[in-house]
Amino acid sequence: MKDVHEDNAPGRRRVWLPLTILVVVVGLAVAAAFLVPPMLTPAGQPEPTSTPTVPPRDIVSTDAPRPTETPRPAPSESGLPFAELTPVEPNATIVAEGADILLARVEAVQGEAALAGETSGPAVRATVRIVNTGSEPLDLDYVAVNAYSGADRAPAGTLTRPGGVPFEGMLSPGDAAEGVYLFTIPEEDREDVTLTVDYLFGAEVGVFRGDLR
Repeated sequence: MKDVHEDNAPGRRRVWLPLTILVVVVGLAVAAAFLVPPMLTPAGQPEPTSTPTVPPRDIVSTDAPRPTETPRPAPSESGLPFAELTPVEPNATIVAEGADILLARVEAVQGEAALAGETSGPAVRATVRIVNTGSEPLDLDYVAVNAYSGADRAPAGTLTRPGGVPFEGMLSPGDAAEGVYLFTIPEEDREDVTLTVDYLFGAEVGVFRGDLR
């Protein structure tokens, strides 16, 4: 009589063989899961590194020094916009660059307001004479005549009547021309009057100063 266990031995071996193969395959698959990814990584690719956090540039420490204001140049002590020649008496002649300047007449008149900003009243009418002593024509359209009273040079008002005739046109070398200008200066303020003549761009301004009573 055969042993029952002996008859079932080949069957057991047939069952265990596939199981053994399955276990081996699963083991290889698990091992491949750990080995294959590093092998597929491109050669020479750097590993990712953490980037340090940089604060925004607009964040400034409260202890940082603040910019200082740029110093501005101090105003001129004289306060005069243009360089001036040494003042001369009203009856003298100013010998300037390319021109001689003199007061041909100084008269006391009653000023008449004719334009906006003018005020009627006691006025001084000055006739200014310019002689072109240079070699080039002078453009008289740019001549400016102004008057001031007192040591602090209080500006005098201007008038056109009676008889105001400003300079105009071109003055040839050797020729002379006259312009008539009126200024509202009270009689009590005429002891110290400054009259300036700006006759040429870039040249020093001619200055008369004295008693116009």
